[in-house]
Amino acid sequence: MDIEGDFGSNDVTKTFLGGADGKIESLSPGQTMMSGDGWSFNDLGGPTTVEIDAKRGKVLFTPQDSSHYNATRRFDPGFAIQEHRYFYKAHYVRNVMLLDGAPYPKSYQWKHERVNWENSVVDGDCEIKMHSWFAGGGGVITYVNRSAMDKSTYYGGEAADSNGDWALLEMMVFTGTQGQEDGKLITRVHKNGKTLISQNKQAERIYADPNLRLRHFVEQNYFGNFGQIEDGVDNPLPKPDVRELSSDDSRVLVGNTAETGWRRVELRDSVDLQSATLREVQDWESWNGAIRLRLNADGLPKGEHDLFLVVIDGVDADGWDVVTHSMPLRVRVD
Repeated sequence: MDIEGDFGSNDVTKTFLGGADGKIESLSPGQTMMSGDGWSFNDLGGPTTVEIDAKRGKVLFTPQDSSHYNATRRFDPGFAIQEHRYFYKAHYVRNVMLLDGAPYPKSYQWKHERVNWENSVVDGDCEIKMHSWFAGGGGVITYVNRSAMDKSTYYGGEAADSNGDWALLEMMVFTGTQGQEDGKLITRVHKNGKTLISQNKQAERIYADPNLRLRHFVEQNYFGNFGQIEDGVDNPLPKPDVRELSSDDSRVLVGNTAETGWRRVELRDSVDLQSATLREVQDWESWNGAIRLRLNADGLPKGEHDLFLVVIDGVDADGWDVVTHSMPLRVRVD
C-alpha cells in the first residue's frame, strides 16, 4: 500500500525481522534462524529458533541453561556510525523466569540491549546499553559509557516485565559531535498499553574516543545475579530452572545522512503516542516523496481495528513522536 504525499527521502541503512515476507515468517516452528543480511544468530552456544506465540504469532525464541548461556542476536550494518548521525533500535520482547513452575520471586539481572563499538557482550567502555534488575534492583538501567576515563551512568525508569506480557523497547540516539555534549539518548518502553519514556533528557556526550564508534546492535539473553540482594553474592540457593527469551519485529535504522534515521512509520490506535495502546512497527519498500509499504499487523488481536498509519519525523523535547501525517485504516485480523 502507499502513503501518498511528499515526505522527502529517507536515506537509511535498515533491517526488520518482521512482516509477512521477513526472516521469521519464512521459517516453520522449531527451525533455527540462519545468519545473514547483517544478522548473526546462535552465538555463544544458544540456538535461536522460530516458535509460535499465542499473541504475536511466529517469534524468535532463545533459552538459557548450562549449554545456552548469554546467547545473542546481533546486527552489524557494515560500518561504524559517524558523528552527527541518528539511529533507531526497537524490538518486542518477553521473558519467562520460573522456579519449580512458579515465577521466580527474587531479584535478578537481565542484560537485554546494547550498542557497542566492538562485537562483544562484555561490559566495557564506549557503549550504550539497557539492563534490567528486577525485584528491588532498580528497574531499567540505561548507561552511556563514554571512555575508560570519562563515563556516565544513569539508573531508573521502566523496562519489560519479568514473566510479563510483551513490551516494545526503543532506543533513539543522535551521536552528536565528538567530545561535545550535543548528542541525545532516549529510551522508551511500551507495555500494558502505555508508552513510558526513560530518557536522560540532558544533552549527552555520546562519542569521546575517536576510534571507538558505535556499530554492533546486540540483543542478549543474559540472566544472572540471582537473589543477590536477598541472599548475597554467589549464593548457592536454587536458581530459575526455566529461563526463556522471546522477541519479535527487531528493527534498526541508521541514517546515512545528517537528517535521516529517526523518520519512520508505525501502525497504532491513536495518532498521538501518548494515548496509543496498540503499536506495530512498520517497514517500507520505498520512501521517496510517497511511502510504499506492506502492512505489518502480526501482533494485533483478532478482529477489526480502527487504526492509523502515522509518519514520524523524530521526537520532541520530551521524547514523544512528532507525527507529520496520519492515515486512518480499518484492519481485520483473522
